[in-house]
Amino acid sequence: MDDKKYKEGFTDAILSGKVSVPTSLNIKLEKDRMIRVIGPTRIDVVNGCIKILGMNICKSQSIHISKYRSYAVKAVIDSEISLFIGEGGSVEYPSEGEEVIDIWEQVAINIAKDGGKVIVLGSTDSGKTSFSTLLSNIALELNLKPSIIDADVGQCDLAPPGFVALKFMKNKVIWLREIRGDIIRFIGYTTPSISTAMSRIISAIMELVDVAKINGSDLIIINTDGWFGDISSIEYKTTLIKAIKPKSIIALGTETCNILNNIFKGYSYKIYCLPKPKIIRFRDREDRKELRKLNYSIYFKEARRICMEIGNIILLGSCLFAGIPASNDILQNISKELGVEVIMASSYNDLIVVLVPDNIDAQQVKQLEGVYIIKPSSAKGLISAIIDETLEERDIAVIDGFDPINKKICILTPYKGEIKGIVVGRIKIEEDWSDKGKISRCPI
Repeated sequence: MDDKKYKEGFTDAILSGKVSVPTSLNIKLEKDRMIRVIGPTRIDVVNGCIKILGMNICKSQSIHISKYRSYAVKAVIDSEISLFIGEGGSVEYPSEGEEVIDIWEQVAINIAKDGGKVIVLGSTDSGKTSFSTLLSNIALELNLKPSIIDADVGQCDLAPPGFVALKFMKNKVIWLREIRGDIIRFIGYTTPSISTAMSRIISAIMELVDVAKINGSDLIIINTDGWFGDISSIEYKTTLIKAIKPKSIIALGTETCNILNNIFKGYSYKIYCLPKPKIIRFRDREDRKELRKLNYSIYFKEARRICMEIGNIILLGSCLFAGIPASNDILQNISKELGVEVIMASSYNDLIVVLVPDNIDAQQVKQLEGVYIIKPSSAKGLISAIIDETLEERDIAVIDGFDPINKKICILTPYKGEIKGIVVGRIKIEEDWSDKGKISRCPI
């Protein structure tokens, strides 16, 4: 069938771009033919078999494409599919060379057979998650035991934002957000661009790689964030590579490829330079924020409120509770110096963190060098992690109240086990689960 006749199988409305109202249509695909589907779309396979990211969907089966995703859909055999396309979705017939899935698939087969640690690198929206998913699906097809470490703290699919997660892959999927990580590590930031976050992410990945090895994973896929191109990001990624020592490096996009080949020339790393998809479902800043909000809302769907005595738990990541507590005499002196009541204070070599009541007007507080002022209400909404007696992260939490007078802290968490401690992060969310972006260095 020639391309002209093939295109005639689509309605003009679909060919022209994204639909403004829900639309349905049927398409017949000859073996090896491809279409590109941009969500939100549901695909029902009427006859035959199609493939998305190495996963077959056959007669009488259905698949849902999120509004944030787009995929190349390839006919495994002559097939007929029915599509229900939601608002903003579309179906396109890719021009020759636009879709890269065949190139990706062949490389993924070779990498899966080679096994070991694989790190996937590229800029934002370069296809890192899609390739990681494809590689895992192909490994499962080859009866291997793949695992994925999701290290994109801003748009983590296997855990809430601010976490790194490990998943032992048992089944094929087309979007990692359909499943949850088996083991999580709390970073407390939604960007790796902060030095504290960088070190935590690298440490978490190395730890989870060891866990994956111990549990028999013969292919460990490390999916990274899209921060790539400036000096700091390249230093971070090269430090990560040096720490992990992967067997294979996936470089998505020409720029990523050129940089990595230049840095690691002569070394034993296998660098696979792969093309980025030419047409993608672009996600802007608002889309990414909405995805984080959706992710938080899902994880807190079954949360309960728990209040605890601060003296009975470990509280990590808090400036107020990690330094040397101020005595009553010191508190009185600080109060005089600042001209306001001071509830408690904690001192460090370079700083004194001072807690004042919420009703204090910031304009009333005298500004002193080396003194950092916070209020109890600044703790509300901080994303945190529940830890057990081994200091291992068990689940997500959000601080819902902090009472310094009675030394109590209240949290919302879906965790149902015994709580030994909390790690406080630097992500703050509103009551509608949207994040506030940057917050102060010491919110509690």
